Amino acid sequence: MTESIEDTSTPETKDETVDEQQPGIGGEKLVPVSEAIRYRKRAQTAEQQLDQLNTELGDLRAKLTEADQVITALERRQQVDSLLMEADTVDLEAARLLTEQAVLTMDEPDVAMVVKDLKRHKPYLFRRRTEVGSSAMSPTIDSPGHDPAELAAQDAARTGDRRDLLRYLRLRRPRD
Repeated sequence: MTESIEDTSTPETKDETVDEQQPGIGGEKLVPVSEAIRYRKRAQTAEQQLDQLNTELGDLRAKLTEADQVITALERRQQVDSLLMEADTVDLEAARLLTEQAVLTMDEPDVAMVVKDLKRHKPYLFRRRTEVGSSAMSPTIDSPGHDPAELAAQDAARTGDRRDLLRYLRLRRPRD
C-alpha cells in the first residue's frame, strides 16, 4: 500500500512531466503537472483557512466590542450607585433608573451633574440631612408616660438613620 517516492520512469514514459532542464516560454522553468496540482490544492486550502480565520476574527472583534460596552455600562452603574449612596438616597433603584435614563440622553455623560440635578428636582428621593441643634421645632416636652429612650428608639427604627440610633444609645447609656 505504501507508494514509493522514487521516480524510475524516464521522460519518454511520463505524460505529465516536462523536462525541468529546458526553459519554458519566456525563460521560465516549467513545473510538473502533478506538482502544480498539489500547489494549487495547498493554495486553495490556505485561502479557505484564511477565510475561516477572517470570520473568526470578525466574531472575536464583535465579542470584544460587546464586552467593552458591558464593562462601560457596569462602571457607569457603579459610579451612579456610589454617587447616589453619597447623596443619601431613600430609594436607590428609582434614583438609579432616573439617573441612568438621564445619562443615556447626554452626549458626554456627567453622572455627578445628573445626581445633583436629580437631588434638586426630586428631593423626595433623598434623605434630608439636619445638623444637630438646628431644628426648626422646639424640643419635645416629656410626657409622663413616654420615656425619651423609647421615643429615640422609635425614631431610629422609623428612619434607619445612624444619628438617631446613636442618640438612642446615648440615652440608654448608664449614667455614673
